[in-house]
Amino acid sequence: MSLSIETRRSGHIVILELAGRVSVLEPQLKPVAEELIAGGERYFIVNLANVSYLDNFGLGQLCSIYTVSRNRGGDMKLLKPTSRIKTMLTVTKLDTVFQSFDFEADAIASMPPVTSSVSV
Repeated sequence: MSLSIETRRSGHIVILELAGRVSVLEPQLKPVAEELIAGGERYFIVNLANVSYLDNFGLGQLCSIYTVSRNRGGDMKLLKPTSRIKTMLTVTKLDTVFQSFDFEADAIASMPPVTSSVSV
């Protein structure tokens, strides 16, 4: 099953709904995120509930999105990683980098609120 990426918003947060394989053969996640970041987006929740396969290249894409968003003052959280993905995150020690949530509301609440850069 190829990778499907759907985006939706919850306030200032972009939720990336992934389904299928996140792998070297399906490299489109990073370019989609880069386009969103270039457009000014900084906060991401990546829903992994329907990801059937994740390889090292896929982990690299997640690391890239995390790094770029953090470097630009944003953040990225994982939502509903499967047990296999949780194991991969633990083995690679990325569970100490990425925050994971089982409920979307908790992931959204963990993001900082939008602050206005306009001073009065």
